[in-house]
Amino acid sequence: MGRRSAASVQSQPPATIVVIIKGVLCAYLISLVLFLIFSALIQYTSLTEAILPYTVYATSLVAIFTGAAYVTARLQVKGWLYGGVTGIIYLAGLVVLALIILPDFSLDTGYVAKTALAFLAGAAGGIFGINM
Repeated sequence: MGRRSAASVQSQPPATIVVIIKGVLCAYLISLVLFLIFSALIQYTSLTEAILPYTVYATSLVAIFTGAAYVTARLQVKGWLYGGVTGIIYLAGLVVLALIILPDFSLDTGYVAKTALAFLAGAAGGIFGINM
């Protein structure tokens, strides 16, 4: 698949949005699978729940990277930007879900760093995806 110019992508914004949504959904699916694997490892091995915060971050970063790579492999333009946007949309979806499901959830200043990390993981995945 050859690279498309930025003008041709901008003339078809719905297709770009659909690809980004598919990439975010792909990232959520990857997260779900990895969380199930980690939960089985914790259940059936000597691993403790103390590793959960690290596995959540690692799983999210891998999922964002992969989803962003998917998006930019399809779009073939502006890899870091579309990858970063994919990461931010992934995180925003999780925040909205947490606000709905968890009554005591609140945003704090730590989410600025999480947003930056999500953007960077997505940008890295976007750069990787456009060069595949």
